[in-house]
Formats: sequence, structure tokens, C-alpha cells
Amino acid sequence: MRRLLDKFNKNLLLKVAGFNSIHIFLKIGTGAIMSWILANYVGAAGMGVLGNLRNFMQGLLTFSVLGLENGLVKNTAQYQEQPLQLKKVFNTSWVLSIAASSVAAIIVFFAASWLDQQLIATDVDFSIVFKLIAFSLPFYVIFIFITSLMQGFEWYKKFIILNIIISILVFAMSAGLVYQYNLTGALYSLVFVPVIQCAAALFYWLSQYDQPVHLKELLGFHFDGRTSRQLFKYSIMALVSALLIPLVNILVREYVRSEVSDEAAGWWEAVVRISSYYMLFVTSLISLYVLPSLSKDTTYSNYRSTILNFYKTILPLVIIGLIAVYLSRNFLISFLFTEEFEPSTTMFKWQLLGDFVKIITTVMAFRFIAVNDLWRYLIAEVLSILSFYLFSLYFIPLYQEEGVVIAYLGNYLFYFVLLLIILRKELFTKHQLT
Repeated sequence: MRRLLDKFNKNLLLKVAGFNSIHIFLKIGTGAIMSWILANYVGAAGMGVLGNLRNFMQGLLTFSVLGLENGLVKNTAQYQEQPLQLKKVFNTSWVLSIAASSVAAIIVFFAASWLDQQLIATDVDFSIVFKLIAFSLPFYVIFIFITSLMQGFEWYKKFIILNIIISILVFAMSAGLVYQYNLTGALYSLVFVPVIQCAAALFYWLSQYDQPVHLKELLGFHFDGRTSRQLFKYSIMALVSALLIPLVNILVREYVRSEVSDEAAGWWEAVVRISSYYMLFVTSLISLYVLPSLSKDTTYSNYRSTILNFYKTILPLVIIGLIAVYLSRNFLISFLFTEEFEPSTTMFKWQLLGDFVKIITTVMAFRFIAVNDLWRYLIAEVLSILSFYLFSLYFIPLYQEEGVVIAYLGNYLFYFVLLLIILRKELFTKHQLT
């Protein structure tokens, strides 16, 4: 037992994973209750509508910060001992983000009725939802700046504590709104999330006596052209993913609704919700551990050792977890949802296999972000997104609702092979090339 404890204390990744698991268990618990509430008060068709709005907000929120989150984390890790350079990066990012969020807010506000018809399309007019989304964008910008600082400075515990606080607040607000107002409450709950995130992050950051930098110094309107060109690459990387992935998901969901049924789109959304609970554990670890490590040392040897350490430490836990989810899929659906969602149990095997390959590829692909490699990132990402869409068009008519998750697995197998080809030098060359 002592040897296991010593190994745990010496392994930073295991320590972060152990502490992060507290947040994940809380997220799973609140998510389970929230899924039951949605299933009973919104239904399968309503969950399909929620999926559309969630995908839209993902793209919009990322655009509001111009996709700079990974760039801010990377630069914070790189320049944490150079306050003047860090201030230059954040000031420039602040100017760009405020401009982008303002433009996005104006467009969404005046296109609210059209967006309601395209994404929600019910008998009730929900254009006010999109107008409120427009006003929430600046709050999200502040939230991203604070959390990027925390990740870059490797404040693992404080970052996780903040996320625990936000999870509790968002759950309480969402559960109350859905219980009182059904689908209307569910849609409004998504809108208010950025405001809650911002308020919690601001309060938490300002309450820390050991702030490495003052927030007011970083949120200044001082623009540096050279820094903006360097940051622009991160923007393109994130925006391509943030805009294309939700767009393709919406197109595929609408294809499922027309080719199969509205309920089938809700079944897929149920599987995706369950997937998001355990995937949060892995993706948060990648942001907390992998990106700062790869950013501080960009050599081939560190790249290989970092991803191999992640695989050896985390993948065994992932495999056990995925097997447990698959064996308990019938219980999960009956416990979290209603009988209306029972057909989604056949979709799990493909989703879980796809998630496993996704974890492997996500760690590999963070090389592009760590070295700011725009073109290889774009090639890999665009081809991957396109493959999911094409696979969906092929498999959904053949296998109905299962076709969408078969396409999901096929997409990530294709992406894995593509990354092996693109990253062959980093993965298989013993020495750094000059």
C-alpha cells in the first residue's frame, strides 16, 4: 500500500487525475439527475432541440473569444516568468475577443427570429432566447480569460474547485428552470450558463491572495500587431473546429430526424450526454496536463514521453470505465431517462469504441496546438469533420439510428490513421530534426 501511495504522490498526472475525479463524480451525479429531469419534462424530441441549441452555442461562444483559449493557456505556461510578455498577449487577446463578441452579439440579436425558425422550430416563439444569448457573450470572454490563466499557471486544484462550484450552481439553476417551465426552462438554462461561469470565476479569482498577476492589468486595451498574428493561428484552429463541428452535428441531427424520426435524434442526444460525462474526465486532464507540458518543451522526445505517460496511466482506467458503461447501459438508460429512450441501448457499443479512439487521437493532435502548427491542424481537422458527415450520409440509411454512431467510430478510425501519417516524424523519429 505504501508503495502505491508513493507512486501516486510522485506521479503528477495521477495526482491531477485523482483530484479531478471528485469533480467528475459530482458531474456524473448531477448529470444523471438532470438527464432524468429532461427525459421526464422535455422528452426525446425536446432533447433533440436542446442538442441543436447546445451545438449552436458551442460554436458561437468559441467565436466570441476567437478560439484563443488554447493559445492563452499555451502562452501563460510559456511566459509565466515574463509578466510583460504575458500582459502583451492578454491585452491583445482582450481587444480581439471584445471586438469578436460584439460583432457576434449584434448579428445574433438581429437574426434571433430566423435562428429560432432554423434551430428550434416549435409552435412557440423562442427568439428572445437568442437575444439573451447575444448579451451573454462578454461574460463568457471573461470566464475563458480567468480559467486560461489558472490552467497555464498549473493551478490544478484551484481550477478543479472552481469547476465544482460552477457545476453545482449550473445544476441548481437548470433543474429549477426545467422543473418549472419544461422545454422553455431548459432552453433558458443554457443561455444563463456563461453568466454563472463568469460570476463564479471572477469571485473565485479575486478571492485568491496569491494571484500571480492582477486581472485588471491583463484586460487592457493595448493592441500589438505582431502578437495578434501569432495568436491568429490559434484562432483559426479553434474556429474551424468550433464552427464546423456544431454545423455538421446539426446537419447530421436533422438528417436523422428526416431519415429516421425526431425521437431517434433524441436517442442519439441521450447517448452523447452519457458519453460527455466520462469524456469530461479525460478531456479536462488533457487540457490540464498535456497542453502545458507540450508547450514548455516542444521536442520530439518530450512529445512521445508525454503522450505515452498519458496512455500508460490513463488508458487502463478508461478501458475499465468504458466496459462498465457498456455492461450497465440498460440500467443507465432506464435510470437516467424513460422507456421512450430504450432503443438507444443498441447505439452504445459504437459510441464507446469511438470515444476510445477519440481519446487516443486527441492526445496526439495536441502537438499541433503546442507548436502552433496551423496547416497540419487544418488538414487533419477538416478531413476528419468531412469524413463524419460523409460516413453519416452513408450509414444512416443503412442502419437507421445506429448509423450515426457507426459513422462516429468510422470517423475517428480515419482520423487516427491520418494522424499517424501526418505526425510520423514526431512519433517515430528518435532525434529532433533541425
